[in-house]
Amino acid sequence: MSQDFQALVRRLERAQAMQNERFNQAGGGQSLPLGGGFAHFRGVGHPLNQALGLLEPMAEADLDAVEAFLGQPTVLELSPGADPELWAQLARRGYRLHQFQQLWTRALEPQDSLTPAPGIRLADPSESDVFNQVVCAGFLERDDWRDLTPPFEVSLDTPGAWGFLAFLEGQPAGGAMLGIVDGVALLSGDGVIPSCRGRGLQKALIRARLAFARDRGCDVACASTAPGTASQRSYEASGFHAAYPKVEMARG
Repeated sequence: MSQDFQALVRRLERAQAMQNERFNQAGGGQSLPLGGGFAHFRGVGHPLNQALGLLEPMAEADLDAVEAFLGQPTVLELSPGADPELWAQLARRGYRLHQFQQLWTRALEPQDSLTPAPGIRLADPSESDVFNQVVCAGFLERDDWRDLTPPFEVSLDTPGAWGFLAFLEGQPAGGAMLGIVDGVALLSGDGVIPSCRGRGLQKALIRARLAFARDRGCDVACASTAPGTASQRSYEASGFHAAYPKVEMARG
């Protein structure tokens, strides 16, 4: 691994881990510092229970601790920045491949032309219910977002993070999150309801967040997607390129 690439991986992984720690604390979760990152626990069976940002060597006692903390399944998100010995440790403990993610990046320059599209605006914290319902409806492939009880919610009061809402014909149609950590813009949580897709709303949400982050001094942006998805295509069309793959390893 080249020195420049290693530095980029460490910077992006630390930023993602810190952003998730902010969300976890705002959501009332528990945290366990681990391997330079964190393990997060939101309750039994919660889909966001996992460890990430694991960049430093870990002893067997560390793995014992995270398995006790997270319970089953124990999910660890790993990047090329993980200590090479960790893979052998996980193999000995019976971990298996859970799923792949692809990390995407693009540079942000002060001169970039990133005029936000009409119909996209910052979500006010008082709109938290609408924001979470619309975004979760996008993830759950549902149009009836007003009747939806989200399986989990993101706090719009999280420090260093902002929600953006997309509107179509005056009605909420999608949303997405932006976090900023040490000059890194972290784009996540993109969701557009099915009946409103194909009209460029995700690209507009990406553009609005990039403009917001650039105006606040960020020099790089990143996002994670599952491989081969519509979200991947939207990020590629918005100037992002593949930085490196990530894998989730699970036990139990």
